[in-house]
Amino acid sequence: MIQSHRSYRPLILQTQRRKPNAWAAGWILVACLLMGRAPIAIAQQGKPVQFSGLTLTSDSMSVVPFATILVKNRFKGTVSDLKGFFSMVLLPGDSLVFSAVGYRASTFVMPDRLDEKFYSVLVPMERDTVDLPAAVIYPWPSKEAFRQEFLALELKDDATSIARRNLEKDLLVQLASAMSMDASENQKLYMQKVITQTYYAGGQQSFAQFGGPNAFPIPSTLLSPGAWTQFFQALRRGDFRRKD
Repeated sequence: MIQSHRSYRPLILQTQRRKPNAWAAGWILVACLLMGRAPIAIAQQGKPVQFSGLTLTSDSMSVVPFATILVKNRFKGTVSDLKGFFSMVLLPGDSLVFSAVGYRASTFVMPDRLDEKFYSVLVPMERDTVDLPAAVIYPWPSKEAFRQEFLALELKDDATSIARRNLEKDLLVQLASAMSMDASENQKLYMQKVITQTYYAGGQQSFAQFGGPNAFPIPSTLLSPGAWTQFFQALRRGDFRRKD
């Protein structure tokens, strides 16, 4: 077995000593001071409080929906619901800004010392009425353009003129002569004809069935007492005898 003997030198790291940096020491000191004061600042802020309330109008105490509630100097806020209710967690001393469209912004500051965990308020909001100056809008850029458009204007008939023209007598007669009878008129004419035939059954037919502008019904004399009386009187007088 062959053995080899080697000599090993230990590796020694030599470090150079540097001078302390004044800027680094200053930042470390500031960080220590801030870390030391952080518990004191938290203790000064106090315990969180559940803050709730309603946004209402100042004149009629009606609900102001969808009002914006913003905490000053903090990226925190909320919006009231349709009934004006809102709720959020705040710290004592927080300053709130309430704003809504059509209302003036109002500010509310939380009390510094609160013994309870819940705090409720009613926030009245004043209406913000802005009177704008009257604005007159013209569809034409100049009087000359208006004059040209006015002269070229073609006025259409209104509803009264159209109705009056459609109800003229000559037009109605012309339309009536060119219009055929409908189902209801045909049924009425047929029933009138049947009634007339039934009325004159057994006697002389009515000349009105033949139509014409001078047509008139001739009543039946078969069952007329007056007609029979005249007939017998004519027989007694011999009106029906032959005259040779």
